[in-house]
Amino acid sequence: MKIAFLGEDPNFRSALVETEDAYKRSGLNVGNHAFWNAVDSHIIGEREYLNNWGFNPSYIRDNFDIIVIPASNFLHPDRDLGALADKLQKTKLPLLVIGIGAQAPATGSKIALKEGTERFISVLKDQALHITCRGSYTAEVLHSYGVKQVTALGCPSNLTNLSNNLGVTIEKKLTEVLKGEIPEPSILLNVDTHRKKFYAEYRKLIELVCKNSFNVVCQNPLEIVKAARGDDYDKSCPHMQFQEKLWKNLYTSGKFKQFITDKFVTFFGANSWMEYSKKFDLSIGTRLHGNMLAFQSGVPSVFLSHDSRTSELVDIMKLPNCSIKDLEFTSIEEIYKKLNFSGVDYDTNRKFLAKKYVEIIESTGLTVTAALKEFSDES
Repeated sequence: MKIAFLGEDPNFRSALVETEDAYKRSGLNVGNHAFWNAVDSHIIGEREYLNNWGFNPSYIRDNFDIIVIPASNFLHPDRDLGALADKLQKTKLPLLVIGIGAQAPATGSKIALKEGTERFISVLKDQALHITCRGSYTAEVLHSYGVKQVTALGCPSNLTNLSNNLGVTIEKKLTEVLKGEIPEPSILLNVDTHRKKFYAEYRKLIELVCKNSFNVVCQNPLEIVKAARGDDYDKSCPHMQFQEKLWKNLYTSGKFKQFITDKFVTFFGANSWMEYSKKFDLSIGTRLHGNMLAFQSGVPSVFLSHDSRTSELVDIMKLPNCSIKDLEFTSIEEIYKKLNFSGVDYDTNRKFLAKKYVEIIESTGLTVTAALKEFSDES
């Protein structure tokens, strides 16, 4: 089967691309590379990558057999997916949607979607062979629109590293770090530092980690990504002005750009991101995909949940998590006491999710890789 893959080629040569273009090719959030890379590594078959959704429906209809859509929080109150709905409908091709999510302040909240996004859901109802979603909340949203071919499996990036005992290994390392057995652990912050509503919590977290060696992964918005990449950025940009306020006391007056050079990093591919993450003792933050790539590279990670999309993901995948609102960030040990994680439960659950995931992919006529098939068969 010839596959039209709705996402960027995980191996695109980002180093040769200007930041703004690379950012657009990343779907305006570099975290998208986590699930693009995962799905791309799970399915065998000839494919073409459709970045930025700028495809010609007639060309896709005439040259491909199926459209695979690795998805994020598509069902967002501020998003209008009408243009994408129109294009997908015109292809008349079957769809496989993987990892779609709905975003609301909390699970159980009512969500009001734009008309274009509702039309997108209608297209999924008619053309999707199957849809995997992030969790039970998203499944309920889709069910409310009459979409039945839905299974909650979390994020496909959970199956990046197919080690059978990943959870047990992570739990052992996590206990060592959070119980203070590793002095001055190096910390990777995966946080959306532009979100002003978390200013108080982030200040406490920064005060805690700044005593150690740390770096910050920047996923979006553009100006922060540009700064992390070493480009000139707009100093009058509200996002950058907020960064100066957020990180105050950690840099000398007039030296904020040097602070950024030392501490901020960004990536336009999952493999380089994971390679960088491996050197840290701990990853922590509100960013699911940044933490997940660290976790999949074997680094103990603490997922701070804060809304429906993060809560349902950490719950269904049984990741090490606690609510950002439950922490005072007084010490690393405090985080350990409030953390909810069992490595054995994670490993057992991941096998269960993998088996269902493989069954769904194969039901569409697609073929999964031998490594994923073997991993799922051992459940």
